[in-house]
Amino acid sequence: MEHADDGQPFVTIPVGDSPDSRLFIELSSYGSDLADACHALDLAIRGLEEGSELADASRHLVGLAVVAYCRAVLPSNVRGRLTDHVDIPDELIDVHDRVKAYRNATVAHSQSELAVTYAVGVLDSDTLRVRDVTGATVLVPLPNRAVREFQALIDVMERRLDGVIEPVRHRLMKKLAEMERSRVEAAVRPDITEKWAHEFNPKTKRPRYPTGHTVYWDVAADDATDE
Repeated sequence: MEHADDGQPFVTIPVGDSPDSRLFIELSSYGSDLADACHALDLAIRGLEEGSELADASRHLVGLAVVAYCRAVLPSNVRGRLTDHVDIPDELIDVHDRVKAYRNATVAHSQSELAVTYAVGVLDSDTLRVRDVTGATVLVPLPNRAVREFQALIDVMERRLDGVIEPVRHRLMKKLAEMERSRVEAAVRPDITEKWAHEFNPKTKRPRYPTGHTVYWDVAADDATDE
């Protein structure tokens, strides 16, 4: 049980493993993906404003939003799909399909004509003497209209997901309220393992009901300038 500091009005405890807690974790993880997509897209749209400091980042932020959204709607080895729980409105199915196709052919893989590379010779304008050969990549961003349609899709999916999560949340709250004080106080906190940055492992898989995670620390000496 995580005790609150003095003056704090609440404490936190893990909700025990159960079908409902696993469902709540899965649904909430979709919510995290949609929140990432929403935030990235909001910043991308701000970058479309004249003189915005985010202008150069807008295309990359749209790509980040696409990846985050598709994390929620494409299957993985540890969870299902958001669309197993939330229906896409009929009027936004084309937008949904377009985002997935853009992710597959352009953002995750360079296969479409939206990112095409040419072999270009650079010649002297007077003598036509060859000065260089360069690879010029033309990147075609998602049109502003498509970006705003994508934003509308995320907004609807977030609201529909909230409607699915709330009944599960209330069932878990009821279960916690019925627990004896001794069981509440005995609740085990997540097991946080600490490792150094050189041990960083990106290939781990989270369980359906996580009981802990690993944090990685950089060694300050690694960043220091040799004297």
